[in-house]
Amino acid sequence: MNQPFGVPVLWFSETSSLGKVTIRRGRAPDAAAIARVYVDSWRSAYKGLIPQTYLNSLSYDAFERHWRRTFASRAWAFVAEYDGQIVGIASGGRCRKIGIASGELFILYVLNEYHGNGIGRALFDACQYELTKRGHPDILVWVLEENPARGFYERLGGELVYHNQIDIGGKPMREAGYLWRD
Repeated sequence: MNQPFGVPVLWFSETSSLGKVTIRRGRAPDAAAIARVYVDSWRSAYKGLIPQTYLNSLSYDAFERHWRRTFASRAWAFVAEYDGQIVGIASGGRCRKIGIASGELFILYVLNEYHGNGIGRALFDACQYELTKRGHPDILVWVLEENPARGFYERLGGELVYHNQIDIGGKPMREAGYLWRD
């Protein structure tokens, strides 16, 4: 494992059209950049799907505090770096719905301008490895049914196995649950 600047690096891509992209573990000092990726990804990916008032209410400061608490609680995440900037994030853990799967991919976001460069796949692979290492070989991910990213999870081999109803910003929405079995 490479360790430039003392940070363990999981993956380098020299073949990406971008050049070198690094996947590494996120840390508390990354919280502001992670919050930016999270909020900006929601605002671009869900524009027109989720009420705009909800998207406008998303706060960089609130999500930075959330990620600082997340890292303080010893939870984990992976980040994708390109040219010294965090452009993607992913995190997972024990599945929140008992009996469906042992592990869950909670989030996977890549800034829109970096889509199509293998970053999402690399983040997914890092999370899948980490979850398996932690004893969670079966992985579930929830995706809004109207989200075009569903195709991404289908191309990765996720099996559509569940549907769920949620409320975001006062709007009822359906989620699709994709499962990867050991």
